[in-house]
Amino acid sequence: MSHNLVEIEEDLQYIAVASKRSDFDHALIRLVLSTLADEEEILNLTRRDLAISGGTFSVYLRRAGRSRKAPIDERTYLSLKKISEGLSGRERIFKLSRSEIDDIIARHSPEGRIYNLTGLRKAVKRILEDNLLGRSFDELDDMGFEELCDFMGEFHPMFSGMWDLDDDDVAYEYFMMLSERHGISEVSEMSELSGESEERIERLMGRKWYLNYLDLPSE
Repeated sequence: MSHNLVEIEEDLQYIAVASKRSDFDHALIRLVLSTLADEEEILNLTRRDLAISGGTFSVYLRRAGRSRKAPIDERTYLSLKKISEGLSGRERIFKLSRSEIDDIIARHSPEGRIYNLTGLRKAVKRILEDNLLGRSFDELDDMGFEELCDFMGEFHPMFSGMWDLDDDDVAYEYFMMLSERHGISEVSEMSELSGESEERIERLMGRKWYLNYLDLPSE
């Protein structure tokens, strides 16, 4: 995909928000977005791999011959905890085939820009690489856990909440993106896609229109 970084980030935000319609799908997608987990790491994940220490959330990801401790944001941690309730500590959270993982990601992708696991991981990698200031992406593997937490907290949009809609300005930009890039302008459609109430969407769009109107130069 030869898309610019702004388009890529908008795509990933679209996928993150759209997947909220399913707790299971949302947790899977948040895991990939926040850690770049590959197929083996996803399938090996168990409830006991989720950890919190001193307010820092993390997940242990395991594959043949290698394991790593990756920071995750609080919302991803809570999403994974929620869907794994009732499972034993050793029971796998995601009992999926590769095609099922790809189908879940594709189902929540924007129309005409379908992602799979490989594409989603590459997209996140491109965003993070842009903040490595010319350094190799492999250098992330050499960072200690605390250094990696600091890097992700500063440069990963999911850790800063920029792919969620809690903040009014972030939500407004998201709804404008739906309208301008995807031709979704009906408030009911925006509400169905995002899970946000029609009342909030109308309030946000109306408020921003009014503020923008006030900023117009007078004749």
